[in-house]
Amino acid sequence: MTPKSQPDVIIYRGNYPGWPWLSKTKRGRLICAFRDDGVHGYSPTGKVLFTFSDDRGKTWAPTRVVVDHGDVDDRNAAIGELPDGTLLICYNTYTEKKVSQARVIRSTDGGQTWTDDRPITDRDTRTRSGPIALSTGDLLIPYYIAPGNGSLAALSSDAGRTWQTVRVPDAEGFVGDEWDALEVAPKRLIGLHRNNHPSSNGTFWKSESRDGGRTWCKPVATNVRDQRSMSPPNLGFHDRCVLLTYADRRMVSVSMVQPIDDEFVRWDVERKRVCFQYHPDGKPVADAGYPVSVELDARRRLVIDYEIRAEHHQIAGYVIDIPADWLRRR
Repeated sequence: MTPKSQPDVIIYRGNYPGWPWLSKTKRGRLICAFRDDGVHGYSPTGKVLFTFSDDRGKTWAPTRVVVDHGDVDDRNAAIGELPDGTLLICYNTYTEKKVSQARVIRSTDGGQTWTDDRPITDRDTRTRSGPIALSTGDLLIPYYIAPGNGSLAALSSDAGRTWQTVRVPDAEGFVGDEWDALEVAPKRLIGLHRNNHPSSNGTFWKSESRDGGRTWCKPVATNVRDQRSMSPPNLGFHDRCVLLTYADRRMVSVSMVQPIDDEFVRWDVERKRVCFQYHPDGKPVADAGYPVSVELDARRRLVIDYEIRAEHHQIAGYVIDIPADWLRRR
């Protein structure tokens, strides 16, 4: 089947929107956070924006500014809903001297107002994936040491007001970077990581925790890779099945794949589902490759990404059909 090459919805158009994150609330609202302004690198006017959809991604509310510190690039925003309905965005500041700090900010009124902006740590750190509410009652945020020098897990037992950080160990041929995590069973978390080692060929590495994120095993290489560059993974459930959404060829195309083994090291790349490519002829766009997706219903999923094209700079969404006979239940 020919993959899509035209978005189903444009969530936002701006100057240089980038690195979006998409989540679904308990009531079915889709919530999205991202950064805009300037260029890919440092922009003194970079800010975090928020929008939402109540009709399964067909239309989106006007964006609201969440964070906009003067002379600081507020970026790498990711969003999640806490069990009490609070919305929590993690993001990082980025200064002209290339120093970052991972932070969180919350909303108790559905994103109308945002307060309680506070650091996760005082280290030079950056964010990528959204906060995860664990079965233990803790929150977990996957983040990393800037610039790409080790994966970290931030844990909070008080709804994100204070945080403790643990290090995901590196391994021979692997240095942790942007990553995502998923609780696949009570207290059992798997993490997939972008590898920042000089020898990296775009392969994702897998780590695991059996104690609710407090300790992590040494990562091992999977059989999934971005064949064109390096990009971060996105993990999620679809009808109780684990899915990985990723740029199989960064700036060219995006795919989904399912695990073959219970260790989440081998994935069924032979049956990957190509979600879309940015151009029908397979030519790359100028910048893209941070896809994230959520389940719309049992047979459809929404995948979003930032797209820096000659004609438009945008956050775009693609509705992807999920055949019942494609899903693999563990």
